[in-house]
Amino acid sequence: MSAVGTWGWAQRTHGRLSRRDRAHLLRQGVLARLGRLPASLRREAFGEGAALVLPDPPDSALSLLAEERARELSAPALYAHCLRTWAFAVLFAQRDRISYDEELLYLACVLHDLGLTTAHDQRDSTAACFAVEGARAANELLCRHGVRKDRAVTVAQAITLHLNVSVPKRLGAEAHLLSRGVSLDTIGRRLHRLPGARVGDVNERWPRDGFAEHLLSATRRQAEIRPQSRSALLHRLGFAGLLLANPLDRRPHTIHPSS
Repeated sequence: MSAVGTWGWAQRTHGRLSRRDRAHLLRQGVLARLGRLPASLRREAFGEGAALVLPDPPDSALSLLAEERARELSAPALYAHCLRTWAFAVLFAQRDRISYDEELLYLACVLHDLGLTTAHDQRDSTAACFAVEGARAANELLCRHGVRKDRAVTVAQAITLHLNVSVPKRLGAEAHLLSRGVSLDTIGRRLHRLPGARVGDVNERWPRDGFAEHLLSATRRQAEIRPQSRSALLHRLGFAGLLLANPLDRRPHTIHPSS
């Protein structure tokens, strides 16, 4: 049976959580909290001065298409979130020396919130989760433009997995890195693992203006209209508080752009 959040799971359940799925995600949440280290130990273990480089987007026709599609359909705050998510994902890949497909990661990050756009919000009557609806829309878009089925599925799976608390590398480097980028940009998770200067560069290039408020409103609505979804479960577990307490928004003075 497919693991919760995967493409196979999404196609089978349409994003509707079972009791077993909820238990799995709750365990992920508990482990994530236990994995938080005191600040002094984090600095010693991970450091702050790694020579990481802010990336440039892949120069391919498909990457340009995806970026244009996301910009056309998304509110400005959501579009900027998708690009910050990609930049943070690449910085984590550099830091942890993770090999990945540059184009597929970019596509997954840029398209990961299609399900929160008007064009793809509840247009799929069978989808019980906005990440599943967005993954299906991304898969259809890529296949329509001649992308091989396995590559399109890699992107779709990364998108549908991004609502999980944690995504292990065994489910795909692109899915793992998208998850890392999303969780940093939304709630500040693992902020200590990236140099403050690089984080500042990302926020300067794609400002955070109005993002927390926009995402809170959008995901609360999803929780209300899709009560059996991961979005609803995350809100019951306190996502709103984590989003509003994100150190990227709450303590901007600690993040300085590089000169």
